[in-house]
Amino acid sequence: MTRRLAAIASVVALASCVQSGTPVTPAATGAVVKPQSCYVTKQTNTNVKATITFYGWPDNSPPGNQIAHGIIHKHAGGDGTYCNPTTFATENANDKQIPYGIKIYVPFIKQYFIREDLCAASRASGSGSKGCYGLWFDLWIGGTAKSIAKYVIDCELKLTPNGKVSVILWPKDGLPVAHPGPIYRDQPPPKGTCDGTRENR
Repeated sequence: MTRRLAAIASVVALASCVQSGTPVTPAATGAVVKPQSCYVTKQTNTNVKATITFYGWPDNSPPGNQIAHGIIHKHAGGDGTYCNPTTFATENANDKQIPYGIKIYVPFIKQYFIREDLCAASRASGSGSKGCYGLWFDLWIGGTAKSIAKYVIDCELKLTPNGKVSVILWPKDGLPVAHPGPIYRDQPPPKGTCDGTRENR
């Protein structure tokens, strides 16, 4: 959901992963963290209940992988691990509690996410098509310019839970990560894979 609005990033501590040893530039500079480095924030494991939806290349606003305020990515992305969490969006009303750069962990997906985007008011399709109101996280699912839109959106709708679910704000490192990488993948054709499951079954 691009969202061509300027936003002030919260100052979040950055440190290199143990295996890296190379310090990284603070997020406030807008620098992109090198892949071998780890984006680290406070780890307080605050549990909340929130609405979860998904968005991807075809139902981003405009379609593509643009984001409102890159912290560690230039475009929506990530592999869902602690060091490279995947992009998510929420509404401006959540800026204080859910600032740009915050990490979250979504237990039912078993992946980490980072706020780098702003929810659009509404979209034509996809699981977040009614916008984000209240404590709501719209998670980047993936897709590319070559993806068949229907299958990306089918994956979004398949994974969207009914009602609010548990989400961990400022999670600790070391929580289980399932299927690192994009949640939706184009392979195998034609329908691709949704959260580790082939969609052509």
